[in-house]
Amino acid sequence: MNNEKTLRRTVCVAAALFCLAEPVAAQVGRLGQRTAPQAGAKKDEETVKISRFPPPGKTAMVKTPEFSYSVNNIQPKVNRKQREWALFEVKYETSAKWTDELTFVYHVMTKGRDEQNKELFSYYTTTVRYIDIPKGDHMSCVALPPSLVERYGEPIAVALEITGKDGSVLASEALASGIQLPKEWWRDSNVMDKRDAAGNPFLVRRNGLVDRLKTPFALINPDDYEVVQ
Repeated sequence: MNNEKTLRRTVCVAAALFCLAEPVAAQVGRLGQRTAPQAGAKKDEETVKISRFPPPGKTAMVKTPEFSYSVNNIQPKVNRKQREWALFEVKYETSAKWTDELTFVYHVMTKGRDEQNKELFSYYTTTVRYIDIPKGDHMSCVALPPSLVERYGEPIAVALEITGKDGSVLASEALASGIQLPKEWWRDSNVMDKRDAAGNPFLVRRNGLVDRLKTPFALINPDDYEVVQ
């Protein structure tokens, strides 16, 4: 009889301990769920968005800015006529708190007339690399100097690709006026390597497209632009 009573007490104690341990285990399980990271979770994607892109043509033409100055022994200006630049100003937005680096590759096509009054198409490209870019709105700008515009014509197509530090394309834009072109015409051999019946190239590659820092526009709204590497 004593053995039977002892056995019953042992079973009751074990049952009580099990009932007490079950809610504690459940609590520990819930705590583990709160502190453990969710599977598949990732941070918000860092993006770059082009919010303003310059159309080619007359709207890209801007007269040289004039500044007032007072300096001794400076000769008066020789050219009385304000010359015009082809200016390409791009507004873009970044979503990351800080972006280490962004590379802007510009492509510009112009149309003019040669000495025989034949159509003359020219191609320009340049790369601008910005670093330490904070979140928000920013500007980027390149330009064709007046001499190139006067000699080889005004822009009829403008394109831009923005790439990140790893080389991936984050944003792109392309516009053309008065000419039909493929979407990525600067990569299309039918455009870039095209020749006429006499073997002359359709597009003549030229140098001269420059970042705004090499123009008189560098002094205008400097805080809108990030550091060029």
